[in-house]
Amino acid sequence: MSRTLDVHRVSPIRGQLEPYDPRTPTGCRYIQITDTPDELKILLPPGTAAMYEQLLKLEAHELGRKPAVSWERIMEIRHLKDRMIRKCQKIAKTSQPVARIAGAADTFVFQTFVAPADFRVKEMEKWFREQQRRTITAAASSSRRAPAAIQSSQSTYEVTPAGPSRQVHSKHSMQRSITNPERTSQVLSYKPLHVIQPSRLVQSERNSISSPAGVFSPPPLPVILLSERNSYGLDPGSSTSLAAAAEQLRLASPVASPVPQSPSPLPAEVIPNPPVPDTPTLSLRPSLSRRNSALKRNSMELKTVSWADDGGVDLDGQFRKYASAAHEAQASGKFDEVRQLYLDQIAGLESLHAQVKEGLEHLRAETENLQRIDDTIRQQRSALDATFVDLEAKQTLFQEKVQEALNEANDVLTRQGLGGKRELAPIAES
Repeated sequence: MSRTLDVHRVSPIRGQLEPYDPRTPTGCRYIQITDTPDELKILLPPGTAAMYEQLLKLEAHELGRKPAVSWERIMEIRHLKDRMIRKCQKIAKTSQPVARIAGAADTFVFQTFVAPADFRVKEMEKWFREQQRRTITAAASSSRRAPAAIQSSQSTYEVTPAGPSRQVHSKHSMQRSITNPERTSQVLSYKPLHVIQPSRLVQSERNSISSPAGVFSPPPLPVILLSERNSYGLDPGSSTSLAAAAEQLRLASPVASPVPQSPSPLPAEVIPNPPVPDTPTLSLRPSLSRRNSALKRNSMELKTVSWADDGGVDLDGQFRKYASAAHEAQASGKFDEVRQLYLDQIAGLESLHAQVKEGLEHLRAETENLQRIDDTIRQQRSALDATFVDLEAKQTLFQEKVQEALNEANDVLTRQGLGGKRELAPIAES
């Protein structure tokens, strides 16, 4: 029968810590390196032993979560265990054992080593720091989510402005509340007191009054150069009007225009003073009296957009001239000619680039060929130098031997009494 693998089980021997031995220093623990008990074990220092013990506890805890085991986390932990075992094996290879017990016929050896006091696994320390940082980040995010949820539940009871249309409506309601305060008090009396927060309502209305609706001006028209106006059939004298119109468009673009649907504000002299605060809306009355000056200032400082007023500039005529000039420029065919000129220039540059690239490739090939020839010549020169030196040495040795033979022959002749030293006759070359 086939049995399923027990994947939720910790390795029983290899990589495990032994219980604390009273004979060892305080905090030091033995770690088993092989699957055979006591075949190879290392005594770890206290800090590393405590951290490794915590790692083993994390592995056992993760394996105990059988329905939802994080195998990625298990792989990280076992990778760190392998790192620890490899470092311990390196210590066993580079140091002498403190205890060695040989088995029968020295087939098996049981060894014990002591790790140095500064022995550590930096990768394991880094992993623990990352885990601590993740825990702190998760706790901080959960603590931030709770006040955010409370604030979001409280914000449902607050009144906030929403967009330009609501701003115009609030402005209109403010003007009507000043001219007819009794009607406003009647409308507000229908709302519960715990729903409306007066300070936020006043602040939102003040912001809506102080910041008008964002209406942007259209972009200015391009101004044709003076040197090109005659070729397009435009009047050179109207260039100043075009420049002035463009300058007005540039200056008026950041200024917001009033919304046409909003009612015109009352003049400053028509706005009456606020009545005595005898209505039920006691919390809104002082803020209304303080905003009277703001309403006066807004009514007196009413701005208009410069491009909305003609100001003596014939914009329609300029539009027609610009459109006709653009149409003529497009229909004249100059664009196609210029485009073809650019295409020819680009094609020429591409051809030149191809030629330069081909020349570079040719030069590179020639350089490599010359380099090979240079290497061959250098090798031949080295071989010839070695042969010449050998020939010189052999020639010198030959001359020494010939001279030694001549000296021996002279000595023999002298002992025989045959006369003095004889000279060899030169060889006649025919």
